[in-house]
Amino acid sequence: MRFYIVDDNIAVVKVLENIIRTRELGEITGTSTDPEQAVREIILLKPDIVLVDLLMSGIDGVTLVTEAKKEVPETAFVMISKVSDKKMIQSAYEAGVEFFIQKPISVIEVEKVITGLQEKLKMKKIVASIRNLFPDEAAEEASAKAASVDENRINVFLGMLGMLGEKGARDIQTIAQCMIRTGRAFDRQVLEDAAGEMGDSVKNVEQRARRAIKKGLTNTANAALDDYAGNIVDVYAGYVFDFKSLKDEMNTIEGKGSPAGGRVSLSRFMDGLIAYYNNVK
Repeated sequence: MRFYIVDDNIAVVKVLENIIRTRELGEITGTSTDPEQAVREIILLKPDIVLVDLLMSGIDGVTLVTEAKKEVPETAFVMISKVSDKKMIQSAYEAGVEFFIQKPISVIEVEKVITGLQEKLKMKKIVASIRNLFPDEAAEEASAKAASVDENRINVFLGMLGMLGEKGARDIQTIAQCMIRTGRAFDRQVLEDAAGEMGDSVKNVEQRARRAIKKGLTNTANAALDDYAGNIVDVYAGYVFDFKSLKDEMNTIEGKGSPAGGRVSLSRFMDGLIAYYNNVK
């Protein structure tokens, strides 16, 4: 896919260019440190994905996205920022931003977000093609493809918390799909439905999911202690973990608190995950 990068700090532009090229994520079609010039070039070049800083001199990232989206609605935008103000983040999502990447730049986070977004864009194109060519015969297949997009969006979230490698990640995905389909908040019935789909017991599904969530809490606490919290805490983990649980987990890691660490709530995590899912559509 084709990328365009906008940041008024040339060092950030070069870092992002290097990540995209060395990780073979796509082609760089243009870069700019001037947001007003960037709007014109984005409209002209029509890149697939634009990486744009939130706070820039001249026009800010949200304004840039709003203006560009009017002319290139199919272009996807990823916001680069160290800002944690949730109102500003919400404004960016409302303008059409797909995801946030935190500053300072992390190679792992950039790669995960971009590959997740690329898969989402590919699936959207497949679904649109199926619906246009076979609106009646392929309705069920299109629905399945749309579900894949949903799953990818949730996978990006779980990946940010370092949970994708856990066995319980699959259980969390299945529970989330049940909640999305039914429009229900997490409850016992959702858990039973998910267990039924997986052909497993409610107890096993719940235990695996809780272990994966605990892993996510531990990863988040470590990130906070290493001064690498950024969007991991403020955007992602903020949806699913309360402050007390995170603080208790941090204290345990530092040897100050109970060995049990922070408590996790499956209900809180799942409802927060769906809130995130709805915010980044």
